[in-house]
Amino acid sequence: MQELRSWSPLVLLALLATVIPNASLAGEVPRPLGVSLAKVTLYQPRADNSWTCLDGSRSIPFAQVNDDYCDCADGSDEPGTSACPQGKFHCLNKGHQSVDIPSSRVQDGICDCCDGSDESQGVACPNTCRELGAAAAVQRRNEAELHKRGAERRQEMITRGKQLRAERESRRLELDERLKEQDVLRSEKDQLKQNAEALETEAIEAFKEQQRELDADTVQAEAEPQQMRQEASISFARYDTNKDGFVEVHELMVDMSLDSDRNGVVSVEEARFFLDERERVDLDAFVTLAWPRIKPLKMLAEGLFQPPEPEQAPAPEAAEAPQHPDITTEGILPTPPVISEEHLELAGGQDVEAEADEEGDEDQYDDEEPDVGVGEASADVEDVPAPAYDPETQRLVEQANEARNAFEEVERSIREIEQEVKEISEQDAKDYGLNEEWAVMDGQCFTFEDREYVYTLCPFDRTSQKSRSGGPETTLGRWDQWIGQPKKYTQQRYANGAACWNGPQRSATINIKCALENKITAVGEPNRCEYHFEFETPAACDSEAFQAESENLHDEL
Repeated sequence: MQELRSWSPLVLLALLATVIPNASLAGEVPRPLGVSLAKVTLYQPRADNSWTCLDGSRSIPFAQVNDDYCDCADGSDEPGTSACPQGKFHCLNKGHQSVDIPSSRVQDGICDCCDGSDESQGVACPNTCRELGAAAAVQRRNEAELHKRGAERRQEMITRGKQLRAERESRRLELDERLKEQDVLRSEKDQLKQNAEALETEAIEAFKEQQRELDADTVQAEAEPQQMRQEASISFARYDTNKDGFVEVHELMVDMSLDSDRNGVVSVEEARFFLDERERVDLDAFVTLAWPRIKPLKMLAEGLFQPPEPEQAPAPEAAEAPQHPDITTEGILPTPPVISEEHLELAGGQDVEAEADEEGDEDQYDDEEPDVGVGEASADVEDVPAPAYDPETQRLVEQANEARNAFEEVERSIREIEQEVKEISEQDAKDYGLNEEWAVMDGQCFTFEDREYVYTLCPFDRTSQKSRSGGPETTLGRWDQWIGQPKKYTQQRYANGAACWNGPQRSATINIKCALENKITAVGEPNRCEYHFEFETPAACDSEAFQAESENLHDEL
């Protein structure tokens, strides 16, 4: 062996390429170094001792396989050397599990294969495959027992998951029937509502018309006393020439329009009559006692009032002015006189003409309905109490309200049914595993605490974290899909979480292993804003699949 080590590497490798095939005498399948049993048939020379690269790019002499020179573009001609950077070296690892390692690790002085086949004898790699194989066998037995026990609980989850699906399907059929019934009922209630609202609208419009008439009378009745006082106040200021706050007899005697008997003089008796037989009156007494007697004569004098003419020609004596001072004001409509600015100032600066115009404007728009949208409200406006309708109108309003409430009740019921149908459809669209084993976890949440955060995983919903010292919860991601390779149901992805500061949106990957209980065992952040959860659950325990994998491994060993 010492002589072999002194030979050139090229000669040594050529000899090694022939040593393995000749090992068939010892019970080994002949093949070049670094070639797995599965690829033995690919490394057989043709009759002319030529060999074609696995990518079909070229043919080379079979002797150039493992000659430490990369002839093939795919590196397939150097499975047992490090000549091709993209090559793979197969560790046989008899007694343990065979593995493929990058060809760059061949002859690097580090023992990567447990049987030491990746290094020359000069490195002196010990063969630890039997010890490692024995330990792996113990581990596989323990895992097999774990899968067996976990599979029993997984079966319970499967049974419950299938039951939940059957319940959803049954509930969906029930909701479909109820929805049909509610649609028919909604049409009936809608028709009843329209009929009741038509009667209600008609009754309310009639009531409003009556109210408008009553309001117009009320406004006029309320406006007359106010207008009367304004007119009286102006006349009081005109008569009170000495400005002592009283109108006296001698102050009225200068107003010839108060000459009731038309004799050219206002006597003391005539003046006292207008002052309610008093010597003087203040403003209030003038307004209530004197002005109602004075106003008709003032209007006659100004030509603002004409008394009704009798049907027959009056007697000559009747045509003369009345001699008696008793003057009636019945039937006289108050008409405002022409008022000067001086009189307005004496009346306290009140703009009588402007108010009269405003009253005219109010009469002009009194019949118009306010522009108020149905159901609209302003935050600055207090609630207006409902009008006091007459009994018949109130009865129709209550009937319409009952019809609206009944229709809204059907509408609410339909919305609830449609929402429940939507939720069932969303659940049916979720992938709960091959046998519905994951369905029981939808709606559950699991937590894990480290030194800084409390992490939460709600399968098929979301993942989140929250500081242990308090504060808001941050969403790490929402349910997206299964992403396990090659086993689909070994990894979950939760995406579109809260955005990191000046970074991407957070996301989480859930690595799933078999265990007897549902729990999170670890949480990490290998990359910024990317979180990895280690999650154990009986749902991942499949004894049959594990047994099949063990048998395949045993066959390879």
